[in-house]
Amino acid sequence: MNKVSVLVVEDNAVMARAVSQILAAEGYEVAVAADGQSAEEALARGAFGVVFLDLGLPDTTGDVLLGKWVKTFPEMPVIVLTAERELTTAVSCLKAGAFDFLVKPAGREMLLKALNGATRHMALSKRVTVLTQLAKREDPSLTTGVITVSPAMRRVLDIVQQIAASDYSCVLIRGESGVGKGLLARALHTMSQRRDRSFVELNCSAMTATLVESELFGHQKGSFTDAKENRIGVFEMADGGTLFLDEIGDMDITLQAKLLKVIEEQRFRRVGGTAEIRVNVAVIAATNQDIMKRVVEGSFRSDLYYRLHVIPVEIPPLRERQEDIPLLAAHFLDHYAKRFGKPITGISAAAYAAFQSYSWPGNVRELRNVIERACLLAQHQSIDVSELMLPGDHPAIASATRTTLAAMPLARAEELAIRLAMEAARGNRSAAANILQIHRTTLGRKLREYGLDRVEAADAASVA
Repeated sequence: MNKVSVLVVEDNAVMARAVSQILAAEGYEVAVAADGQSAEEALARGAFGVVFLDLGLPDTTGDVLLGKWVKTFPEMPVIVLTAERELTTAVSCLKAGAFDFLVKPAGREMLLKALNGATRHMALSKRVTVLTQLAKREDPSLTTGVITVSPAMRRVLDIVQQIAASDYSCVLIRGESGVGKGLLARALHTMSQRRDRSFVELNCSAMTATLVESELFGHQKGSFTDAKENRIGVFEMADGGTLFLDEIGDMDITLQAKLLKVIEEQRFRRVGGTAEIRVNVAVIAATNQDIMKRVVEGSFRSDLYYRLHVIPVEIPPLRERQEDIPLLAAHFLDHYAKRFGKPITGISAAAYAAFQSYSWPGNVRELRNVIERACLLAQHQSIDVSELMLPGDHPAIASATRTTLAAMPLARAEELAIRLAMEAARGNRSAAANILQIHRTTLGRKLREYGLDRVEAADAASVA
């Protein structure tokens, strides 16, 4: 593997020479700049992979250069190297975009550890960029949040592109729970001729038959007990655009005939109303069920099934497109690291190996939840296998069942992490916040949110 070139920006000649010799001995090509102007000139002459930056320079300050370089050279990690030991300085540098913060004199091990982390971060960033470009295939219409490079999913996107180019009326998306049916439906709308009109979503399994009918078609005031005012339904809201009916397989059979009629005739009456309303709506339906089986059982109308099944789209489960796992994991890692304000930059090889060997019964949704949980628990710059909490892989959860953990809510995992941190810190909030790598005020808010402050107070009272 070729070593990256390194720029050391340091006005202390002895320190600059020491750092340069350590890096050069490891095969790195090193250049030295004694002030800000020399550093700017060096960067203008050629590209550097990584920069070690001193904060105290004779002609400028390092934080000024840092703020400029993270914008001008976003793919170049900057490692701050300074004599200042204040935590506030470190925090401000990391928030400004520094990859790492080292206090002088930094030994050989610390320098190389920071540099190796920066080069791994660069390699991952380049891989994500390349894979994302492959996924887009230079087609701007695919910049819709569908992240994939697998041949199986690419075939699905090819079908979706063909559908979007036509004036389709119905599409049925099938796939297991968590594969991204809603995301694909929105992508289809975004690529279609209806992209500038409304995209309206209704989950058919979340309400009773009466409420679903009201949500679909709207109602007139007084048409039923809770109808206190006139209300339009999702068909009217989606006029000219797209209506996404999620979990269509759970729709009450008494409503299915009415839905079929509206799809075919594009007209309906509100519940309790007499006026006929005309619309122009494309319908995308989605289900994780075997609809044909429900047709045979008599719980789903065959005529509605065949009307929706004109253009079927089948999304493969994540276990059948493992090529997408590293790219999706990197995408979620970037999102949640920023959300939690943590300097997490990568995923260990062992963690990736665990990803590849796991069956992912919850599909992409489960992967997203696992990464969110790992980012919350992570105490280092890289997520390791111990922080994934995959079923059977973590000693604290070895006795739990696979089904229970796969469905474990993120809020419950967050509460558990906070409880464990508070126990490890013996109730010291500052220490617990340090374990979780979150701000003390954030921890206080989370304690109140989960009612753990009351537990804390009760424990204190019992000791008293």
